[in-house]
Amino acid sequence: MSETISVRIPENEQKEIDTLSRLNRRKKSEVLREVLHRGIQDMKLEFALEKFKREEATAAKAAYLAGVPLTQFLDVLSERKIELHYTLKELKEDFEGL
Repeated sequence: MSETISVRIPENEQKEIDTLSRLNRRKKSEVLREVLHRGIQDMKLEFALEKFKREEATAAKAAYLAGVPLTQFLDVLSERKIELHYTLKELKEDFEGL
């Protein structure tokens, strides 16, 4: 189910959306939906990374929160040089969750 939401967008961002729309030959609404989707994914990943860094979530739990496979989450940790802290207890929890 979809819902229509009104949002005020600054002029400079409107111009960027217009440019993307023209370059990709897509409707502005399609561009906005994609931008929103990508933004949500990014925010979920950042939230999950913070939870993991604060040791409030295991790697598997953080990957779940981010909505990505564990292997992809581990790749992000590696790319960002975030230390993989892992206890035996966390390993057991992750295996139980599989």
